[in-house]
Amino acid sequence: MRVRAQDAFACEPGATIVVQSLSDRRLRLRYALLVAPLVMLAPFSLDTYLPSFPAMAESLAVDSAAMQATLSAYLVAFALSTLVTGPLSDAFGRRPVVLWALFAYLLISALLVVATAYWQVVTLRILQGLAAATGVVVGRALVRDRFDPTDARRVFALVTMVFSIGPAAAPIIGGWLQAGFGWRSVFAFLALYGGVLLLAARAFLPETLPPVGRVRSRPPAIVQGYLRTLRNPRFLRPVGVHAAMFGAMFIFIAASPTLIYEHLGGDERDFWWLFLPLVAGLLLGAFVAGRTAARLTPQAAVSIGLGLSGTALVLIGGGAWLDGPVVSITGPFALYSFALATAMPSLTLLALDCYPGARGMASAMQAFVQLGISALLTLFLVDHLDDDPRHLVAGALVVWSVGALIWWLGGGPRDVPRAPAGGRPA
Repeated sequence: MRVRAQDAFACEPGATIVVQSLSDRRLRLRYALLVAPLVMLAPFSLDTYLPSFPAMAESLAVDSAAMQATLSAYLVAFALSTLVTGPLSDAFGRRPVVLWALFAYLLISALLVVATAYWQVVTLRILQGLAAATGVVVGRALVRDRFDPTDARRVFALVTMVFSIGPAAAPIIGGWLQAGFGWRSVFAFLALYGGVLLLAARAFLPETLPPVGRVRSRPPAIVQGYLRTLRNPRFLRPVGVHAAMFGAMFIFIAASPTLIYEHLGGDERDFWWLFLPLVAGLLLGAFVAGRTAARLTPQAAVSIGLGLSGTALVLIGGGAWLDGPVVSITGPFALYSFALATAMPSLTLLALDCYPGARGMASAMQAFVQLGISALLTLFLVDHLDDDPRHLVAGALVVWSVGALIWWLGGGPRDVPRAPAGGRPA
């Protein structure tokens, strides 16, 4: 298919895909507004119920460690699901995979409203993670299907700007729902969001991968494709850096109930202390990333993001070490999320462009590594660090340092090789 600005949403089966630079700002904004709500499904599913942890623990007769396990179970399932939804979207198209996943998400969230036992909550959270992964994986692939590298970075930046509302709005909405109606209302809200998203996707989501551009979803071929990505250092570098930068921030997100309730003395309505600076930085960073996409190389953008994020962690550690006011600890998170937002579009582009013939697979592996590492951090690290904010900072600095070493000692991926249609790097 030859993509033209006036008919970029009209896919004709059997045509040849020629991705052109689409400079129309309204078109880029339209794609961002389509993709961002799909990607926002992840932070809504993760963060909305965080203020309900104490109430859920009491209602289900479990401790805080068991509640952390519900978060880890969701993340593990989310990460594993990406490995399936990516190849499925490469084989059957982006649109049908998204629609079926949203339908499943709606049903699972509704069942969480009426769950009465801990094992039911854990099981349904696993299923919810399996369904929610589709938005992140397919959303990235959908954008790269349509746009050239520079415009793709701009759209990814716009998606980040819209998406950034989610991490701030989710715990704030969850806190108010918890205070007014209890923890079951949180999952009722998620079911409602999933339903609205399903209707919107059915009405407006385009198919960006016509049959001529699809690949077979045979399990042996899928496994071989994933194994190739794990042997490709040019793919693993941006993926590893992305996972480390996100994981260092996610340590604080996973520990936010303890951080807000115990260390900072807040209640369920005070999660904005942490999440508002995070979102402010994401918005500004995404705006800067979009404006500088044609001026900065992806490598330069990543290096700047790493430097600023490391500085932010040092500032957070200073506030925690001096036992300063709330703003001295939570304020620097704006700088960290700004740095993350400036680097994310470039890291995503560098990873996906290693496999232009199988972007669903590449996006799936990128999401799997990112969420898998976050799940492991939540499961094995957060519960041992959240007794002291300084311990959280130390853990985050270690994770960030791993990402920095991957990038700078590896020299940064200077030349990302193209791959033929089958997905093998050139």
